[in-house]
Amino acid sequence: MALRIWKDEDLTWQEAQQRLRHSVYQRLETYLPETITDVLDLGCSVGISTLTLHQYFTARQTTPINTIGLDLSPYMLAVAQKADTQQEVSQWIHGLGESTGLADNSLDLVTLQFVIHELPRQATISILREVLRILKPGGVIGIVDNNPASPVIQNLPPVLFTLMKSTEPWSDDYYTFDVEAAMQQTGFDYQATIASDPRHRTIIGIKPIT
Repeated sequence: MALRIWKDEDLTWQEAQQRLRHSVYQRLETYLPETITDVLDLGCSVGISTLTLHQYFTARQTTPINTIGLDLSPYMLAVAQKADTQQEVSQWIHGLGESTGLADNSLDLVTLQFVIHELPRQATISILREVLRILKPGGVIGIVDNNPASPVIQNLPPVLFTLMKSTEPWSDDYYTFDVEAAMQQTGFDYQATIASDPRHRTIIGIKPIT
């Protein structure tokens, strides 16, 4: 996935993946306090995003970070646990994004990395409500996903776009969904939508302090 973004550059998949993830985290850290303690990667899949997230922010502070990866697929989580050879991630949780079972007001940062284009908008709205519950006041939500305004996506041939929808059944719903408005209606203080690379956007919100 990451190599396709910079297809004209001589990158390894690891270098491309790091650039993809770091471009998101660099935007997020502008809105975070200097020190964070509790992080959730919601919809973590096989854990590439979770490990990269943990390592990025751990390298930028002296205090440890409690990082959680949560996913609905036990098979993906099994791969994630196997890949976490140094046991850097505190917990791998099998659960629903709409009902995580995590405590109220317990997290500094929640990310959804390439998740919501896979969902009907009502599921995304339910997840936003859950994230608002579990974030600490002042906590940050970061969503990275396909950018409908990207020239790369705007210029996709119709045949290719139709082919993509054969494996991405909620694409039409995603591309017509006002994520920023949904974030505000849920109760977040919407902060910014940033083109974090040529194909993707990062959407940032904060849970109000009062």
